[in-house]
Amino acid sequence: METPNKLLYIDREAVATLAMARDGLLQPVTKLMNKQESEEVNKTGFYKDSIFPFSFILSPAGKRNNAVLKNAKEGDTLTLICENKECGTLIVDSVFEINKDERIQKIYGTNNPEHPGVKDTYKRLGNLAVCGEYTVEFDDIKNNIKKINKTITNLEAKNVSSIILSGKPFHRVHERLIRTALVKCDLLIIFLQKPYHDDGRLSYKVRYETLKYFLDNFIPKDRVILLPLENTYIFGGLNELTLNSIVSKNYGATKLIIGQNHAGLGAYWDHNEFISIVDTLETLNIKIEIMSEFVYCDKCTTLVSTNACPHGSHHHVKYHNESIMELFRLGIIPPAILMRKEVSAIILSELYPSRKATLKKIYQNLSTSSGVIDEFKCEDFYDGLMHLYQTSSLT
Repeated sequence: METPNKLLYIDREAVATLAMARDGLLQPVTKLMNKQESEEVNKTGFYKDSIFPFSFILSPAGKRNNAVLKNAKEGDTLTLICENKECGTLIVDSVFEINKDERIQKIYGTNNPEHPGVKDTYKRLGNLAVCGEYTVEFDDIKNNIKKINKTITNLEAKNVSSIILSGKPFHRVHERLIRTALVKCDLLIIFLQKPYHDDGRLSYKVRYETLKYFLDNFIPKDRVILLPLENTYIFGGLNELTLNSIVSKNYGATKLIIGQNHAGLGAYWDHNEFISIVDTLETLNIKIEIMSEFVYCDKCTTLVSTNACPHGSHHHVKYHNESIMELFRLGIIPPAILMRKEVSAIILSELYPSRKATLKKIYQNLSTSSGVIDEFKCEDFYDGLMHLYQTSSLT
């Protein structure tokens, strides 16, 4: 391993972000920006005549990193270290100072430490940025691009749509968005946001599992691709929709589908004209379709668009993610109108693994039997319980 003055320590989030640029997902940005480029992008919001909301730089925090960058000279080769392992190299072109407050303001639109991303990002940013040619060990993106290109060729797909989900949790409205999108496209790419910081709600593993269960059992497999989307801090601010559009386009999508309550969907007044952020993204050459809000109407007794339902909001049950998660945290199975019972079973099994022995005993006492003895899974209990809830009396 190199001497300490040649080691630059970065985290997994930085590795993934560098790989995204290297592999073309952030085009026209394909490399780290120098000081002049960085200042120009921050001032204009453009890079090589294309929209890009803020500078693309590497500025890792830490006393060791600061010392290494202070002493770095043009042409030096730095070894990139992630989680105590070599993960790449960087040949120094230049090192320059950055203003952390300005960068965070540019990304999040605020420096308020109460903002969920500001405090964390401030900790991970250093005062010096380095640019130069780099390599990183991260092949997931290249493999995903090959997979998409192969599928587009096989299907001769012209209309390729994308949806970006967090799946916390995956509920009936997500199902409707996917089905509606499939009607209008040849291929649908679903990106499931993959965070690098656990928010204590649902693991990425179980979110991926619930979405994959739905796609495997209720959607034509040959027309849908499910991929992880590295959810780095660059997606965390007011420019989320812009970055989502850039990444979707560079993955091969011709349309990005979002809900009308998307966090990055804003509007502003300019010279007495009301402009949506969608209007500013026209030059990216990807269509953005805004889906209306879906609710369950107790009069229509089905999932409906608020734009197509004649009944008032007092008849509508909204799909509030945090409220649904609160039911799970209380150990309560959400109603089937909110979530598919099999999905609920997967989530509850993940949240309460220590219940298995107790649930097995209850399941044996209350459920019917096929006569075949299979290994008990917690999902069996929750699935069977929902079946009992939906069983009606004959009298």
